[in-house]
Amino acid sequence: MLVPVKPDEEVIAARLLEFLAAATPWHRRLWNTSLLLGLREVLEAAEAARASVLSEESVKATASTCVRLAGLDPGLGGEQAVRTLQHALTGRLRHDGLDYHTVSHIAEDLESHYLQRWADAIRGADPPKLERTARSIAAHLLDLGFGPNYLHRWWTYKIAHEATACSLADVVEQAHTLARRPIQAFQVLLAFQSSPRSRAGYPPDWLTPGQVSAWLAANNFAPAGPGIKGGLIRAIEARDPDTAAELAGEFIDNLTARASVGTGDDIDATQHVWVAGERGPTQLKRRLRGVRVRALYREGQIIPTPNQHSILDPVIEMLSHLERSSPSAAVAGGWAAIEALLSEPNDRGGAAERLASLVACSFPRAELTVLSYLLQRSEPSLAADLANCAENRDRSLVVARAIRAGQQLTLPNLSEKAALSRMVKLLASPRKTLEDLRTHITDSFTRLYRQRNLVLHWAKTDGVALRSSLRTTAPLVGAGMDRIAHAWYVDNLRPIELAARARVALATVSDTNIESCIDLLA
Repeated sequence: MLVPVKPDEEVIAARLLEFLAAATPWHRRLWNTSLLLGLREVLEAAEAARASVLSEESVKATASTCVRLAGLDPGLGGEQAVRTLQHALTGRLRHDGLDYHTVSHIAEDLESHYLQRWADAIRGADPPKLERTARSIAAHLLDLGFGPNYLHRWWTYKIAHEATACSLADVVEQAHTLARRPIQAFQVLLAFQSSPRSRAGYPPDWLTPGQVSAWLAANNFAPAGPGIKGGLIRAIEARDPDTAAELAGEFIDNLTARASVGTGDDIDATQHVWVAGERGPTQLKRRLRGVRVRALYREGQIIPTPNQHSILDPVIEMLSHLERSSPSAAVAGGWAAIEALLSEPNDRGGAAERLASLVACSFPRAELTVLSYLLQRSEPSLAADLANCAENRDRSLVVARAIRAGQQLTLPNLSEKAALSRMVKLLASPRKTLEDLRTHITDSFTRLYRQRNLVLHWAKTDGVALRSSLRTTAPLVGAGMDRIAHAWYVDNLRPIELAARARVALATVSDTNIESCIDLLA
C-alpha cells in the first residue's frame, strides 16, 4: 500500500483515481492527452497533410501544442531531449523528412522510458507539481490503450490493499513495468440472438448454439441462457480484458452496420461478451461517454413543446451520437453539433475556441457548487450561511469569499482538498488561470475537429487519437452545450451571442472583484 514519503503523494494518488473513475464530474476529469499521443498525432497530421486532408496550419497547431507541453515534462529525459524535440516540432515537419523521423524516434523512446523517468522525478529534490504529475501519468497509461476501469482497479490495489509498503515513485515504477507488458490477444466470444444472413452462408468460424455452450463450459462460464442462435470467437489484441470487451462491442457495431446496408436486417447481439480467463461475462455498456446537457431536464425540454421550433432540436440529435455511437460516428456527429451552433462562414475550426470559452466560464461555479454542499456538512462556520442560500450562485459566492479570506476549511477527503487547492489558485489569479483553462480546453476541442476531418475526408476510422479525443472532450462538450441550452431556453440568447459574452467575460474578469469570477456568463 502507499506509504507517502513526500507531502503531496497521497493527493496525487487521489487525483489519479479521480481521473480514472467513471463517475467523476466534468470539471474534475482528465481533459488532456499524453505527450506521447501528441507526438503520434503530429506524425499522423504530417501524413494527412501530404494527402491534402489536413492543412499545413493544422500540422503546425498540433506541433505547437506539443512544444508547449514538452518543456514541462520530465518524462522526456532532460533539457537536451526537450531542445531536440522542440527544434524538430518547429522546423519544416514533412512526412518522411528528418524532423518527422526525429519526432518518431523520440516517441518510441517515450513509450519505453516515460514512466521510469517520472518515478525518478518524483523521488527528486524538486518534484513536479501534483496536478501535472497526476495528469501526465494517468494520460500516458490511458493513451497506451489501458481501460480506465482496469487502471482504477490496479491503482486502488496498489495504493490501498497491497501488503508491501511503497512510495508513490515505487508505484509509478510498477506502472512502468505494467506499461511495458506486451499487448495480449484475448479470446472473446460474441453471441447472437438473431443470426446474420449472407448469400455465402456462415463464415468458417461461426459457432452453432451447441458450440457456443461447449466453449462457455470449457472456459468455466455459466450457460448463456435461451435464445442463442450462434456466435463468433474473435482474437482481440488489447492491453486488458476490459478494453478487449470494449473493442468487441465496437466490432458488433461494425457488424450491425454492415448487415444494415447489406441486407437491411438487424443483428440482435447479446448485451455482454465473454473474455476467456475472466470470471464472468462482461456487460457491454455501449460506451456512454458522459455528455450531459442537464438544462433539457431542468427546463422541461426532454419532451419538446409541440409546434415550437428550437435551434437546439437538430443539434441534440447530432449530439446524441457523441454519447453512444461508434467512435467515427461520434466525432462526426459531435463536431457537427458544435459547428452548427458556433461556427462562422469560412471559420469552422473557430468553434473550438468559442465552446472552450463557454466551458472555462462554467468551471468556477461548477467546482464551487460541489464544494459548497460538502462544506455545508463538514464546515460548521459556513453551514448556516450555505443553508440560507436559495441559488447555486449564492452558495458559490459564500465559498469563494471564505477561500479569498484565507479561512481554513475542513473537507472529507483528499480529492476534495485537491479541488479546494485548485480553487485557491484560481481565485488568487482568475484571469491568468481561466485563460490557461481555455487554452487547454481549446486544444481538446481542436483535436476533436481534427479527428472529424480525418474521419470524413480520409475515412480514417482508426486515427491514433480518435478514442482519446472522445474520452477527453465528450464531458466538456456536454458542459458547454448545457450552458448554451440554458441561455436559449431561459433567456432566448443565441449561442454565438453567449460565446461573445464569454469572450468578454474572460478578457475583463477582475482579480479583485470576486463576484466577476462567479458571474462570468450572467
